[in-house]
Amino acid sequence: MRICTVRSFLTCTLAALAVVGISSSLDIATEDNELVTDTDMPETPMPASIQPTDFTDPAESYSTSDSQGLSFRNMSVEDMPVDEWTFTKTLGKEEAKRQLEDHWNTPMPESTGSGSPYGYWAFNLTSEEPYVDGQIPYIERILGWAREIGLKVELDLHGAPGSQNGYDNSGRRGTPEWLLSRTNIDRTLDALTKMTSMVLDWDDVVYGIQILNEPSRWKWKRMIWCAVIAPNVYFMIHDTFLGPNDWGTLVSSNWTNTLMDTHIYQMFDNYMVTINETAHINMVAEMAQNVTKFDRGNTRVVVGEFSAATHDCTKYINGLGRGSRWEGTLEGVDHPLCPFKQCSCTGDYGSDYKEFSESYKAFLKGYVDAQLAIYDGELMGWFYWNFRTEEAPEWDYLLGVDQGWIPKFPRTAYPMVPAYVPEEDSEQNTREENGSANSAASVLGSLSRLHLEV
Repeated sequence: MRICTVRSFLTCTLAALAVVGISSSLDIATEDNELVTDTDMPETPMPASIQPTDFTDPAESYSTSDSQGLSFRNMSVEDMPVDEWTFTKTLGKEEAKRQLEDHWNTPMPESTGSGSPYGYWAFNLTSEEPYVDGQIPYIERILGWAREIGLKVELDLHGAPGSQNGYDNSGRRGTPEWLLSRTNIDRTLDALTKMTSMVLDWDDVVYGIQILNEPSRWKWKRMIWCAVIAPNVYFMIHDTFLGPNDWGTLVSSNWTNTLMDTHIYQMFDNYMVTINETAHINMVAEMAQNVTKFDRGNTRVVVGEFSAATHDCTKYINGLGRGSRWEGTLEGVDHPLCPFKQCSCTGDYGSDYKEFSESYKAFLKGYVDAQLAIYDGELMGWFYWNFRTEEAPEWDYLLGVDQGWIPKFPRTAYPMVPAYVPEEDSEQNTREENGSANSAASVLGSLSRLHLEV
């Protein structure tokens, strides 16, 4: 089975659902406020920023008219909702559900495959929480459409109680508290258990289940069973920001229907945004060396997220109200970080693809081809993040296909990818290599740096 698909974030507020069965009898935590962890778990740094979700401007797409109630249009950035928790809390359940249902009714484009993220609150919601439920019929409708056209779907638990990582795409931005409470773990297991029957009804459509998206840490061997309840479905285990050399601690060699999920980006790192285009392309293979090595073992690897972006200029890419490394406006960055003397989020690095130069579009094609040569040609498969979005050209799969930097029909293998030849008069490629050869070596063998701020 080869997975070659794009990941379609069905709702920027994480209300799309997934299903999986899980044993609720596993002993995970002893009592509330006790950290759920393992003494043999490798220590990993906590990511400092936000992983991309959907780039819809909440002031534009999630606002109400004065006659309907609260409007976001006149809010300051400080008061603007930054995740689904604050979105639903600000609007109230009734208005939030009305707007979300409008969003859920937006047609989803067709592809060879789709990833469908969802939050725990679809199955386990308390009256004290501002979230709204009602997502299940929409997911079943999507699965029905997928069955009709032969589309395969990955179901993805994107949000856990207390937030598994503190990102906005977990449903609640801030301090991750998921592992601080047995109640949080029990509610997660309850939500997953309730979804088991659904996946059994759709195992001809649902080929895989992402147990939990980007948890900051999790000892998977203690947390999940995998192969028994849904033997015809793959279970995807996120790498928890560990490098490939430590992935063996997360899986068991006895699991036959498990895939390792890793997310590979080159823009959520202060060093990576400063290297030139040639170095970015070269780094693809360098950073994948230990990934492909792990893939040849007992557990195959899927690149669950990647894109054509190599800068963090994209609107809200680091979170609403936060700046960028590129222009030096992100918290903790005291000067612009880019491969040029002057760093500006305009032109090739702006939000309008019509302003892209031909040389930049050629680079995007070379960069995507280099990634697909490995993710499609050597690994189990891949998901491009995202299928369709706004004001984010390098993150928009459909736009990339239309403009030619993403192949319309990705091949099942990339035996020979033409080398990207930069223009000799380009400022970027005549400047010094930024020590890319030596610096790239510092990230080999561990992809954890990729996820520090994803």
